[in-house]
Amino acid sequence: MSIIKQKGSSTVEFAIMLPLLLLLVVMVSEFGIMFYRLSAVTKSVQIAARYLSDVAVNNTNTSTDKTIAQNLAVYGNITVTKTPIVPGLAPANILVTDLGDHVQVVATYDSSLIFGNGLNALMQLTTGDNTATDFMALQASSVMRFAQ
Repeated sequence: MSIIKQKGSSTVEFAIMLPLLLLLVVMVSEFGIMFYRLSAVTKSVQIAARYLSDVAVNNTNTSTDKTIAQNLAVYGNITVTKTPIVPGLAPANILVTDLGDHVQVVATYDSSLIFGNGLNALMQLTTGDNTATDFMALQASSVMRFAQ
């Protein structure tokens, strides 16, 4: 074949591959951010469990200690700030359980997509109402023994 007949073939190939490449980039960035958020929440839950295991006297946690642990897990600080560590995480999502000689802190939250409903509808990952908050429920937990 002559070069003149192949002149536009690379443009056609690029036009065919561009949507697939863009979809791949968007998916990689969405899952990367999701795993980053999960890692941040896991670390904050570990810090909250460590706090409770250190401050507990005779293996008892007061409601003040549990509130401080919830604030540590959500805001990364013992006081309430305006911005949580990850979007969608609230103190109501943090469960503190006393297991006798151990303490367990569990955080559950919905991971929302950064590209919103468009990608959600495209991938058909919603459960029916096509909102960005049904993407995936993530959970981080930590169990620590009380200090002796």
